[in-house]
Amino acid sequence: MVLVLALVAGLIYLVVFFLRRVSRPQVEQNPHLKILASTHLGNGRFVHVVSLGERAWLVGAGEGGISRIADITDKDILDAMLLDASRKAAGEMNPVSGFRSLLKRFSASGDEGENRLLNIKKRRERFKGF
Repeated sequence: MVLVLALVAGLIYLVVFFLRRVSRPQVEQNPHLKILASTHLGNGRFVHVVSLGERAWLVGAGEGGISRIADITDKDILDAMLLDASRKAAGEMNPVSGFRSLLKRFSASGDEGENRLLNIKKRRERFKGF
């Protein structure tokens, strides 16, 4: 009876997994139209930086619709945002580099490692007094 119960639970899980896969809309990515940055403002309201070619706009999106807030004319900021978006896209395509960046974030290397070690030693000395 336990085996049948586990089998039924596994089948239910597979059906739900399949239904989520099928119901998810397939979004076709346009290489020219990009969302460079986005932030959530609360209650279904967002601010996005959208670029099309060499132009970019600050756009507000909410329940009432979408409205243009401002044009982004600073070329340096736009180039930096485009570079950052392309790096993120490349990181999403290459899971190995994403894993490497995650390892770098958690590993101690160079001056950061020495500073961490020094801080640990200082904390150890302070706790010896207690």
